[in-house]
Amino acid sequence: MVMDKDTTQVQLYEHYLSFFLPGGMLDFFDLVWMETEALTTRESKKEISYTGILHIHLDERDNRTEVQQDLRPNGFTEPTTVSDFPIRDKRVELHIRRRRWLTPEGKSVILNIYPLVADGTRYSVEFAEFLKKKLGCDPGDSTLPW
Repeated sequence: MVMDKDTTQVQLYEHYLSFFLPGGMLDFFDLVWMETEALTTRESKKEISYTGILHIHLDERDNRTEVQQDLRPNGFTEPTTVSDFPIRDKRVELHIRRRRWLTPEGKSVILNIYPLVADGTRYSVEFAEFLKKKLGCDPGDSTLPW
């Protein structure tokens, strides 16, 4: 198999990106764009350890099975925001859009259920487990110190 330069760069890019996203995320979602946002002085005082926010925007891939090929694309859902592990003194927010599909009868459907967030939270599963072990409490509990 002969690989061109672009294919190799994409594979390298996805390999490095996999270190920063929750496990298996790139199996189901494509990176659309990333941007950083600086915190204002007022926000910085509230969140002493963070200097900004890294926004990672992801769109669901076309993961239809052979049986689902009669579904027609119908755009994306509004993004869901999920908090993930901080990276280099930046809070990380994943903005995830799911694909919508139309059945031959015209009904709108969303396929596949992914374990993107821990129950009762807006945290990635891995981040919620880390917080639970580190703080000894449930991340969905509203009495957390922050």
